[in-house]
Amino acid sequence: MSGKSFVKGALVLSIAGILAKCLGALYRIPFARLASDECGAIYALVYPIYNLLLALSTAGIPLALSKLVAEYEEQGKSGMSLRILKLSLLLLASVGMTVSVALFISADWIAAHVWGVPEAALSIRAITPAMLFTCIQAVFRGYFQGMQQMVPTALSQITEQFVRVGVIFAALFLLMPYGDEITAAGATAGAAVGSGAALLLMLTIYARYRKKQKLDADMASKMDDLKESISNSQVLQKVVALAVPIAIGSLVLPVMQTIDSVLVLARLQAGGMSIAMAKVEFNYLGNCVQPIINLPFMITTAVAASLVPNISEALAMGQTQKVRETFANAMQLAILIVLPATVGLMTLAEPIMNMLYEKPGAGVAMFWSAAVVLVVGLYQISAGTLQGMGKAMVPMYSLLLGAAVKIVLTYTLTAIPAIGIRGAAIGSVIGFAAAAGNNIYQVSRKIGWEWLSMKYHVVKPVISVAAMAALVLISYTATFALLGSNGMATLLSIMIGGCVYFAVLLAIGGVSLEIIRKMPKVGNKLAALLLKLKVVRE
Repeated sequence: MSGKSFVKGALVLSIAGILAKCLGALYRIPFARLASDECGAIYALVYPIYNLLLALSTAGIPLALSKLVAEYEEQGKSGMSLRILKLSLLLLASVGMTVSVALFISADWIAAHVWGVPEAALSIRAITPAMLFTCIQAVFRGYFQGMQQMVPTALSQITEQFVRVGVIFAALFLLMPYGDEITAAGATAGAAVGSGAALLLMLTIYARYRKKQKLDADMASKMDDLKESISNSQVLQKVVALAVPIAIGSLVLPVMQTIDSVLVLARLQAGGMSIAMAKVEFNYLGNCVQPIINLPFMITTAVAASLVPNISEALAMGQTQKVRETFANAMQLAILIVLPATVGLMTLAEPIMNMLYEKPGAGVAMFWSAAVVLVVGLYQISAGTLQGMGKAMVPMYSLLLGAAVKIVLTYTLTAIPAIGIRGAAIGSVIGFAAAAGNNIYQVSRKIGWEWLSMKYHVVKPVISVAAMAALVLISYTATFALLGSNGMATLLSIMIGGCVYFAVLLAIGGVSLEIIRKMPKVGNKLAALLLKLKVVRE
């Protein structure tokens, strides 16, 4: 694959991924405004279970398949590529069908005994077909990516999100007269309809693609099989072995959200809160806070994914110093992104929730959850480094450690009346701080602690965000007093905060030229300009 086509393919997938993720997160703003707290709580209960099962079933499959298919295509073995496609379809369709049926059958039990919300059973059943459709989709996406065809994946991602969001809002407007249980089920059915539409599109594209191929697939398969002695089970083992490390990184947020969906409602009630009020608080956490918390991870996930091949190549060449420098730069870049996001969300927690959802009460959950952005971002970077070092299971052990800590803290703290929903947030922050800490410790054991710079990783970023937080508070207070508009005051404060953060960061030399130069397209020009202005030094 040429460098030009690689860049073009990566750009197509990146744009589609960002559009899909933004749409998938931002629709929650009007959703939270339109849906009742009861409807929102049911919706927020069901989606974490779906996301966790989906991550377990499909995460890493597209990338694993794309790698294997690309390798065989490079060797001229198109038949093996087709064989991998067929075997993976059989495996993932079986997994998807099994999980869908099991979830459908157990819907009443999960709703009544796990959540204590029997009316959520219909929503569980409404979402179950999405498991099967998405599993099959994952296989086709991987196959096309391996064939260097990125457009089918991009089109399917965008189609899925647009159809899903369309169904959700149609359900809100059409089903509200029938009650919260029916409305929530209609909204959750959006996942099934969206994934079904995307799968139909993918199958259509595949049928047309195969028809255009000059090579007869069956003949190629027979010819390749004469040369290949690998069994079907060995093919599937290859797919799974490649997919597992990638899946580990994608489990962080689904695990955190699933723990909340299982524990929070029951523990709030154990602390004396009514079921109605508990649903309101859980709606704040699940539908208002978590979509905003997830946005910065679009960047850190991409950074973490790019680390794997770089670290792997450097280690293979015995360049420990390069590994150390790559990890140091990635950690610095992550901190420069997630630290201001964390502090900004804490500083303007209530104004942001009021501006976006007209739910200032969600500000408490936002304030205590904001640090999740920091700790999960660091977890992702360190997990990507460990995967590149060939230690793919370490992030899984760290995740299990973090989940255990979160379960204990969420179970204990959320039932204390004076703490309430803060307990779930505190559990997430401390739990995943433990997971990130273990990852970083394991990386440092291998490459040494010389990568850590107190000046660049701690002191200068902290000084910059402290100045940012002070100016944000001052500007918000002054603007709100002058205009009397929370929305205008919040937006203006965010812009001022961003400018102050970067200005202070540059003024104190808190960002290295190497980091600036790695910024896409503008990096070298910006570095030259900053050098000319003597803002930074070589």
